[in-house]
Amino acid sequence: MSQPYQVIIVGAGILGWSTAIHLQRLGIQRIAVIDRVEPAHATTGAGAGFVGAWAAGFGPSTWGDAEFALEQYSLDFYRTLGRSHPIQLRENGNLFLARTQHGYDTWIAPMLTHRLTPANTQALDGDATVQISGGAFARSQIYGAVYHPDGIQIHTTPAVHALATIATAGGVTTHYGHEVSGFTITAGRVSGVRLNNGEEISGDQVVLATGAWSNTLLATVAATLPLYRLVATRVISPACGIPATLPTIMIPEMGAWIREHQGGLMWGTGDGYAPLSTLGSVACVGDRPTHAALLHALTNAVSDSFQHLFPTADLTVAEWTQGMPVYTVDRRFCAGAVPAVPGLWAVTGDNEAGVTHAPGLGRLMADLITAQPCTWVDSSAFALDRFATSYTSEDAVAAAMPPRR
Repeated sequence: MSQPYQVIIVGAGILGWSTAIHLQRLGIQRIAVIDRVEPAHATTGAGAGFVGAWAAGFGPSTWGDAEFALEQYSLDFYRTLGRSHPIQLRENGNLFLARTQHGYDTWIAPMLTHRLTPANTQALDGDATVQISGGAFARSQIYGAVYHPDGIQIHTTPAVHALATIATAGGVTTHYGHEVSGFTITAGRVSGVRLNNGEEISGDQVVLATGAWSNTLLATVAATLPLYRLVATRVISPACGIPATLPTIMIPEMGAWIREHQGGLMWGTGDGYAPLSTLGSVACVGDRPTHAALLHALTNAVSDSFQHLFPTADLTVAEWTQGMPVYTVDRRFCAGAVPAVPGLWAVTGDNEAGVTHAPGLGRLMADLITAQPCTWVDSSAFALDRFATSYTSEDAVAAAMPPRR
């Protein structure tokens, strides 16, 4: 190019492309997106694609108004995107399910009185819960539920492809198959990126949307964030007549989520998770891990229980995939300028809710980079300079994390 890019975005997942789209909307024309794989070939493509108001009593105890603002923006964004692009948008709502009275009293009932609870939230008894499932549930397995009608589902891979299509049609340049190894520095400021083949690409601003690889790149400028990486597993069953109207289901007492996918079920629980630091060398396909032991742990732990819940479902494994979600020490997102490194920005720490919050985080990043007034969300909640403590390891980060609700 005859002149540097205005913004270089490293990472072609949902956070990177959401940032690119919103920078375009603010008039930034010279944007590059760089990734060593194609869009959505890393953790985003392994996302389950359910979107909702998690800050209204379901998400971490640290979440509040800032996360809720991101969620409301993102719900509207995906609905609009789904009207013009095939992102498999389904407006089925989110169902927070209890199989026992203890589960209901402990995790579900408090959502009804949370200060951010949407006005149209519904409390369902067992019969109504079975009815809203389209008859997929066994009544004997249900105590009750809370239902958020405004929750939606998307398919993450076509959603990212839709954003990439829109952005590239507007002039964004892509550099796929290139790995960023570091940054160029001019007069004390980041002025571009270096690729592992020795090439340099110049840019006025650089944004890291690199998920599990964020600290690897930040280390090259003596920076770090308190991040904790996990390998997470999701499973898809064969098509077995599951109704397409099934809401996304969250079962806190089991640490489980379930949704319909092409007539079958997609699900995951904490049994299919493990810290990356405990797994040693993990084989990858593209930028996704493949650790079969976690698949076996997941299916062995919950298959019988899920079969009782869905008595007519075929719960054999037709497909499985894994991603590497990244948690932060306070379970809140990172979005903003990298401290003491002018010209460098980062949006990371998806906390397993990156798809829900990505459009909002992309808008926030675009506002910050272009110095727009940010009156719609408290940007300080996600600032990278909010961490007062240094952590010596990812295990130390995990030990300091607050529990989920």
